[in-house]
Amino acid sequence: MARAPFFAKENTLRSLLPIIAIAAIVLFFVMVAAGPGTRTGNAWNYLTNGPAPINNGNSAHAEGSSIVGGPSLSAAKVDQILCSANSPACGTGNAFTLDSAEYNIDDAFALAVMKHESNYGTAGVARQTLSLGNLRCIPDAACVGGFAAFSSWQQGYSAFYKLISGPLYVGAGLTTPEQILAKYAPVADNNDPSGYAADVEASMRDWRAA
Repeated sequence: MARAPFFAKENTLRSLLPIIAIAAIVLFFVMVAAGPGTRTGNAWNYLTNGPAPINNGNSAHAEGSSIVGGPSLSAAKVDQILCSANSPACGTGNAFTLDSAEYNIDDAFALAVMKHESNYGTAGVARQTLSLGNLRCIPDAACVGGFAAFSSWQQGYSAFYKLISGPLYVGAGLTTPEQILAKYAPVADNNDPSGYAADVEASMRDWRAA
């Protein structure tokens, strides 16, 4: 009779084994699924001082190709670039790169746009609007002189990544700098989209080479 409790516990453990096994399998697939498109899993790797993975080594971030695929620069690299330029956004590399991972848009592209539009937030209306890409007025943001204005650089980052990843650009099949910037900064608005794209790609290439 004294051994009965032991056998009862052993039987209970055996009955739980299938449930534990199923839970372990589910957890495994959740971890595999978590990647650059979320703020979990591999996204946190982009906060390190080392280089961010370039979409697992494939050609998604090759020059002139799709900007879809998450960060190609680490948060530390983004901060190095911003701080070296005396940008008011210095220190926001973590948010910059995590948004890149969340929206699955290369942070090198976004940073190159920021450089071209406002010299990293040091020139023009971006000093007041805190807008990465000098976005025109949009819902859920203040409007200053025809431009969307944000209360923080982080909000400006999210708005830009959301726009580029949404139905107007990537969602419409526009995935290269040339395709995106032809619509983002059209000739009809007295822009030079080809020159813009060349400048953006040159910056992206230089940062990756470094």
